[in-house]
Amino acid sequence: MGSGSSSTAAPSGPRPQTSIPPINYKSDDANVNRLVQKLSRQSKRRKYPNSTIENSEDDFAERQARNQESVYILKQLYKRMDPAVMKTIGEAKGEVKLSFKYNEKRGALLVKVVCARDLSAKDLRGNTIDPYVKMELIPDSNHEGTKSTRFARKTLQPIFNEIFTFKVTPEELVESIFRAQVLSRDPMGKDDFLGERIIRFSEMNLAETWTSWFELQPETDLNIRGDLEVSLSYKLPDTLIVTVHAASDLLSRDVNRPPNPYVKVIVSGIPKGAETQIQRKTLSPVWEESFEYTLAKEELVDRYVVLHVLDKAMIGDTEVLGQVYIDLTNLDIYNGFRGKFELADLKTSDRVRSQGSQSTTAQEFKEAMYAHSVYTHTHT
Repeated sequence: MGSGSSSTAAPSGPRPQTSIPPINYKSDDANVNRLVQKLSRQSKRRKYPNSTIENSEDDFAERQARNQESVYILKQLYKRMDPAVMKTIGEAKGEVKLSFKYNEKRGALLVKVVCARDLSAKDLRGNTIDPYVKMELIPDSNHEGTKSTRFARKTLQPIFNEIFTFKVTPEELVESIFRAQVLSRDPMGKDDFLGERIIRFSEMNLAETWTSWFELQPETDLNIRGDLEVSLSYKLPDTLIVTVHAASDLLSRDVNRPPNPYVKVIVSGIPKGAETQIQRKTLSPVWEESFEYTLAKEELVDRYVVLHVLDKAMIGDTEVLGQVYIDLTNLDIYNGFRGKFELADLKTSDRVRSQGSQSTTAQEFKEAMYAHSVYTHTHT
């Protein structure tokens, strides 16, 4: 038996000599916007002695690059956050209108990007958006690459009316998926992601034109593969037992090494998660570890289990290898259940946002904000 939980310690080390303005965690979104705007203006506000102004051109370019990097880091922090923590920034919003038709004579898929509507109003620096649509066919057997519309200036309701072709056979088309991403042009760095839609053609009749509005979703990780074997049992009067057996056919995120996989188990409504041991350098890890949770049988209808398969990096970020969602509504408390579940990217689903993961993410975000604000304040 085992259990585990995650916590983040407050920033440690000597306190800076300069007084630091307090951070109001009740308004994290406003604080981040102010911080990003400050980073963008930082190079213009700094004062230098006259003796250094003449030779400051190289320093200015370096500071500008550092500021742009800081903005990018903040964007990536938002990207990793559970959207339930901060709904006002980073959440996909709006719809895109697309038309599809397969031209058998040309052996090509015709795609018309018509327009989009109700897009996110602002990027992370508070600017209005210049949206465009980027698209690709996966797998890209004919090396078509990505294709993009022109960008529309300062609008949340862009109109494109542009047509694109993708060479593909009828047999390949049935197995293909189409990714359409809506982004906003960002002259200062990486373009801002506004949302995307993954479209599968297996159930479409493309002999005729297929036109539809597609709701935008958060970014989906398509590089997920493998299965996770799990069993669930219930011990009366009030104990749920989750056993993580093994995984198979995992995908290595690092080309230089096999993954170091482990599983994080979260039961909705229970703040403490549990983690298996880390298995070193394997695509087919075996754990055989069980975790117990106190849970009345009457509560099973409202609960679910999410299992995150992760790759523990010795250096750098921990990588996500996939997730499994199990609804406990129909669990047979007398016979239990054992089976294999295909790994997927579940971050677009509201179901996987347990209160425990929300509070952990929020705390990590606040402490990261505090550390970054200390660094920024003491270097201005």
